[in-house]
Amino acid sequence: DSSVKLPLRNLDYHPPRKIRVALVLSGGGARGLAHIGVLKALEEAGISFDLIVGTSIGSIVGGFYAAGFSPEEIRRIIKEVDWKSIFNDETRRTHLFVSQKSTPRRHLIQFRMDGLLPVIPSSISQGQRVVQILYNRLVRANFQAANDFDNLRIPFRAVATDLISGRKVVLKKGDLAEAINASSAFPLLLAPVEIDSLLLVDGGITDNLPVDVALQEGADVVIAVDATSTLRSRDEIDAPWELADQVTTIMMFKPTAENRRLADIVITPDLGEYKGGDFQAVDTLIARGYQAAQEKMDSIRQIIREAEQKEGIADRDLGWVASVKCVGSASLPSRVNLDFLHRRSGRRLTRRDVINDLRTLYQTGYFQNVEALVRRGSDTLQLVYRMEPFPPIRQVTFRHHNILPDSIFSRIRRRLVGQPLNIKTLTAEIEELQNRLIRRGYALAQVREIRYHPESRELEIELDEGFIADIRIVGNRVTRDFVILREFPLKIGDVFQASLATRGIENIYSTNLFHRVLLNLEQEDGRNVVVIKVKERKYMVTRLGAHYSFERRTEGFMEILQDNLLGWATQMSLFGKVGEFSKRVEASFFTVRLLNTLLTARASFYYDERRDRFYRDFTRLKDYTTIRRGGRFMVGQHIGRLGLISLELRIEDVNAVSPDPRFPIREDFRLRTITLRSVVDKRDRLPFPEKGIYNRWYWETGSQFLLGSEVPYTKVFLGLEGYYPLTRRLNYHPFLKVGTADLTLPFTEFFFVGGEEDFPGLYEREQFGRQVVQAGLEVRYRLPLNLPIEAYLTTGYSLLGMWERPDEKLAASDLIHSIWGSLAFNSLLGPVKLTYARLPDYRNRIHFSLGFDF
Repeated sequence: DSSVKLPLRNLDYHPPRKIRVALVLSGGGARGLAHIGVLKALEEAGISFDLIVGTSIGSIVGGFYAAGFSPEEIRRIIKEVDWKSIFNDETRRTHLFVSQKSTPRRHLIQFRMDGLLPVIPSSISQGQRVVQILYNRLVRANFQAANDFDNLRIPFRAVATDLISGRKVVLKKGDLAEAINASSAFPLLLAPVEIDSLLLVDGGITDNLPVDVALQEGADVVIAVDATSTLRSRDEIDAPWELADQVTTIMMFKPTAENRRLADIVITPDLGEYKGGDFQAVDTLIARGYQAAQEKMDSIRQIIREAEQKEGIADRDLGWVASVKCVGSASLPSRVNLDFLHRRSGRRLTRRDVINDLRTLYQTGYFQNVEALVRRGSDTLQLVYRMEPFPPIRQVTFRHHNILPDSIFSRIRRRLVGQPLNIKTLTAEIEELQNRLIRRGYALAQVREIRYHPESRELEIELDEGFIADIRIVGNRVTRDFVILREFPLKIGDVFQASLATRGIENIYSTNLFHRVLLNLEQEDGRNVVVIKVKERKYMVTRLGAHYSFERRTEGFMEILQDNLLGWATQMSLFGKVGEFSKRVEASFFTVRLLNTLLTARASFYYDERRDRFYRDFTRLKDYTTIRRGGRFMVGQHIGRLGLISLELRIEDVNAVSPDPRFPIREDFRLRTITLRSVVDKRDRLPFPEKGIYNRWYWETGSQFLLGSEVPYTKVFLGLEGYYPLTRRLNYHPFLKVGTADLTLPFTEFFFVGGEEDFPGLYEREQFGRQVVQAGLEVRYRLPLNLPIEAYLTTGYSLLGMWERPDEKLAASDLIHSIWGSLAFNSLLGPVKLTYARLPDYRNRIHFSLGFDF
């Protein structure tokens, strides 16, 4: 048999029939990682399969193996997965545009609305992270399913459960990653997978050890591996999904026992102490599976041998053979040894002996056809083997679109030219050629046709590099097609590239418009069709948030957001904040991209009132109030997903009043400014970044002549900072901030510094001026605590200089130093931070904050 189905023309090759050996892999969560060890042992023993059937984790391991991954490659993939974040579908920050990064999460609670009713999630995760992990690997698999799992290296079946009908569903066509996802979508943890009219979840609910499926698919021998979970103890049933797991385990006991009886042999690894969630014990679980398979190896060989003896036409005695003659073997290379045939002379043979000889000849790969004739004389028996070898090859030519380098074909020419064609060699070389094409990113590349020209003895191989004939979108009832297609870097007529397709899925999902984004590759009449499948969210959103700190006390906000206005990925929101020291109402419009460009735009209209403490020489005076009414209008150009250059117009009426005669501020003016801004933001996460830079600068002016501003001024700022990991848990954060402005800058537009995040030890906005220099270094360590939330210890030093006039000289004694240490937690309520800071010669201070800033 051959693992690659060769599209031969003018050449005949029909693999000899042999018994079908099926491998059935059960569910069981992490316990199913033992399947990898079983596969390793069976592969080392030379036992091959004609079918793999898997449920849940069995479909993951079995699907990858069927697609061409070795047991060691599957082990590495499993170990690379961050199982702690497998249910976190949040878009990675590095995949967002800077305009999206500029509005980080600030809500504590968010619920989407269907009309006037909130939408209750059906599960913890929609499964996008799972699908992405599967797709990223399987799109580069050595063999592509092309919508039919019989096209894999080993035919494959995934078992799932339809929630609508309650029936078992056997998936044999479609997208391999989607089928595996459906088979392993455990209720409450992962959302059901919609395929056609079916709503599919974990196959273990209806058939955790699908031996019956293998028999229905025509298997002669079934080897089953049972890693079914044991029941949880009373104190292990707390969370809803743990209760669901217990119920599912109870339900599967009876059907699993029945399927065990149907199997020819059952391998049951000793996994007693391990639970379905023990994904950290990968190597131990694999070793247990390997050991269990080794113990059953002799029995497996015996069962296969017995099945082979029963297969085929009934045996009968032919008698004594006086002579053996081979016809058609003259052109064979010397390495083909036919002595075993001649040794049949003078021996008594059966019909099975002859059939086995023919099978042995055919499996050398040199013959299009072989047959045996038994000639009976008066008292003698002659056995004649007639062989029809494949023709010799003088030349190998390739037909393609000349986008592939000729060097990629050199090996196959070297191995085939000047030799009689060997179908096994040709199969291996075609397989290796496809692998090389896939490794170079041509995931849809395939051999269309292999044609032999007898007159010239030329082997012509036609290649399809994988050109995209069509791109279709399914599931977007609200979102316009162009919103999705502009994020997908591949276009009709392009050669399909795995890396670009993967990036396209990430880009589309990063719009935050969809629960799930899938990519199906289909073939229609020999044409490659890319199908982008999306599952839309509900786009009306309500958000609630709260924050507490020693300084600002308690603040809260509510936001009502339309996430996808007119299907153009435009946001419209109404935001309201209230607290003891601040109030704000804002209506805004925002679009990440204008049509198909990389331009972004934002408009907002607001009323903002805040009360701040005033300090002079580290002594608090009376509070002052600033009120702003107006709007901002911004247009910017994204620089990839790393940077943004923008131009902003601000129109504000500003009023600032202090009741303290020692701070006699009373400002009331119309402000019209233009700001040119550049931002580069590569931070990997917020809060508590671990790596990445954050650099920004802006130039701002208020012009009386151009804008009619009552206060003309010019202001420039530069901020440079970065996060750099030293170890897996330790990183450091250097930063520098410099700002300058002319003497016309009004007080409300000064540079302000202070607060736990900005300069520990100072109160919020305690220091201010028209000129500022600030530099420092922070070191943060993630504590190795066995907690459901992350905990950090941080220490740092910062230096600050502020003054009002550019011509002033800043003395060393004017600089303020801060040394601080903090304990912080990244909790479900947002960051929790307690900081102790010391300002030498001035004060010591404790800061505390809870929740996201807004």
